[in-house]
Amino acid sequence: MTHAFLVWIGPEIVMRKLDRDLESAKIFRSECGERWVDGIVYTNPICMSETQSARKPNPDFLYFLIPYDLSKGDLYVSTPVPPDDRYWSIHAHNRNTDAYYRISNTEIESGRFEFLITRDKHKTADIPITYASSEKGVVLNRLVMKDFSEYDKLDAFRRSTFKEYR
Repeated sequence: MTHAFLVWIGPEIVMRKLDRDLESAKIFRSECGERWVDGIVYTNPICMSETQSARKPNPDFLYFLIPYDLSKGDLYVSTPVPPDDRYWSIHAHNRNTDAYYRISNTEIESGRFEFLITRDKHKTADIPITYASSEKGVVLNRLVMKDFSEYDKLDAFRRSTFKEYR
């Protein structure tokens, strides 16, 4: 019964914690830089080390998160893809924490990747479409940082990401 209860309630606990963390990212801290920009949360490896969680993100990755709510429309995302062999990936997660979409730089030909998240199974577009089973969720991007001296360059690179509801 305990296992069944945790499987049932676990994703809700995880997503509520994420919601609280995203709200705290809106608070400007000079040592962390501007983390919340136009609905996108950019993590700073220095500030992640202060996290009170036992499970911390990998400090060799730069992350950004895009929390979304499809009640506002379909979510369009355009983000840069590194031109070198550096690992890069996008994952889209439903509110129940299931990763329903994943793509990495090895599957992309161009320097930018655009995609649309929708709940409309009949939607068509000239860009990749992924279908969410929940109205709310989060898009997670990972970008490998080979050493911290690359931070400023890679931070500017990832911040050219654009999102809007259509």
